[in-house]
Amino acid sequence: MPYTTTHVLVAIIAIELFREYFFKNNRKFPRYYILLAAIAGVFPDLEYLFRLNYHDRLFFHSLFIPLIFLVLGLLAMKFEIGHKGLRRRHMNLSFIFYIFAVGSLIHIGLDSIFVDTLMPFYPFSNYEFGLELVNRFSENFRELVLPILDALLFFFWIFWLQFKLKVDDYF
Repeated sequence: MPYTTTHVLVAIIAIELFREYFFKNNRKFPRYYILLAAIAGVFPDLEYLFRLNYHDRLFFHSLFIPLIFLVLGLLAMKFEIGHKGLRRRHMNLSFIFYIFAVGSLIHIGLDSIFVDTLMPFYPFSNYEFGLELVNRFSENFRELVLPILDALLFFFWIFWLQFKLKVDDYF
């Protein structure tokens, strides 16, 4: 599986790009959502707290987790479920659930693209899917692929912060 850094950075970059091109407003889309996206990006790995075998990824690494978060978001929107503390920070409970749905979907996608085969419909099907791109490299380079991916994502994020968000204006 890709490193935790990869999961966090891809989720943060995805939500930041979404924020930049669809909202552009801190009141409508506060930066708290970016922190939640980072947490959502590693959420499926909570499964390892309950399973002793590292290589068995089952329910939390299936498509049902993003689906559950999506349904919870739709229910929160339909019944206008919220919390006063969230509203004070201009946050929306349904949007938090959507962020967790997307973050966990990104996590599952990264796992299946780079390293592992996953069972997307577990426990109802044992169908496995995975591109396992890292295994397509020669053995000499396999251990370098994921650190290089992390470095590229990290530098993209740093350049984004510097040139797009003008971070140095805050200091």
